[in-house]
Amino acid sequence: MVHEIFTKRIQAALGRASSSEAHVLILGATGTGKSTLARLIHRQGSRRDQPFVHVNLATLHEGTLESELFGHERGAFTGADQRRLGKLELAQGGTVFLDEIAELPLRLQARLLEVLQSKSISRVGSSQEIQLNVRIIAATHQDLAERVKQGQFREDLFHRLRVLSLRLPSLSECGDEFGLLVERCLRGAMARAGRTVTGLKREVAARFEEFPWPGNLRQLANVLESSLIADSDGVLGEDDLPDWFLEDSEQHRKALQDGTPMAEIPLVLDYQGALAQFEKSFLSWAFIRSRGGVNRTARLIGMNKTTLIRRMRLYGIPGGKASEEFLKKNEKGGCAFLKFRVIPSFHVAAETADGDKAQPDL
Repeated sequence: MVHEIFTKRIQAALGRASSSEAHVLILGATGTGKSTLARLIHRQGSRRDQPFVHVNLATLHEGTLESELFGHERGAFTGADQRRLGKLELAQGGTVFLDEIAELPLRLQARLLEVLQSKSISRVGSSQEIQLNVRIIAATHQDLAERVKQGQFREDLFHRLRVLSLRLPSLSECGDEFGLLVERCLRGAMARAGRTVTGLKREVAARFEEFPWPGNLRQLANVLESSLIADSDGVLGEDDLPDWFLEDSEQHRKALQDGTPMAEIPLVLDYQGALAQFEKSFLSWAFIRSRGGVNRTARLIGMNKTTLIRRMRLYGIPGGKASEEFLKKNEKGGCAFLKFRVIPSFHVAAETADGDKAQPDL
């Protein structure tokens, strides 16, 4: 089923949104499935038998945007030789999906806000009010709260749309659910392609695990469908992967090796304290490297999952961006430092702050 391509958290939110008539704001990076989620909310809701009208605001010219949304009367402007119903009116009784809502100009944001408040519209060139019964689902890949702060998006409209707010995670944020999402996407790709495979070879699974997937679900689906077409033995191997993905994957691997992360550790006069500082930094880096997945982190560093969870709690490792910020901190405060280089093989080379190699006391 289509909804299975989303995480459990989003599936639960989908159920709540579908059972409500409230307006919905969907946030998420490109390729995370915003349009798919909007359609699912409509199909599973009480308006499922009514129109679903998708409007991509980023593709419409500002000069015709008002007419596209609200419609116009004959003679309303040059070239308006007949009456035209707008997208909002065409969706009467159903749902309007306003994709890339951040692209709506401020002037039209005010008009949309008025529509949401009065539940009526007037076509361009007419003063007649038309009662409107539609549900609005809006989506954007931009940080709408930040645009509000910058004065680029109306705060009152933001809150009107954000009655229900769903943020779709990128694939790199899916943590331990990543493998399950790949399996579900593969089933969908097989259904679309009319082909069947038993799974992925180990080397392909490894590439998928480490790849950052900037195009998210859309990019993953593209790779899987392309690989299915190339497959000849019923199991997806590296030979089946598209060339562009192999190139990007190799570049990513090289970048990881060349751009070895550095963590600065305070050299305190306490052996146990120094070990704890290193362990905290190392676990934070591994957690980020594994995209926030506890299971993957445990496998990556060869630690028991229960032990890893206990150590993370001990050090207060929050995961996600907060963990990434930890590694960027340089609180030198005048004390001596050791600089640890964490490399993919997990050997550790240490050097003092002035560049001299420190010899381990073994």
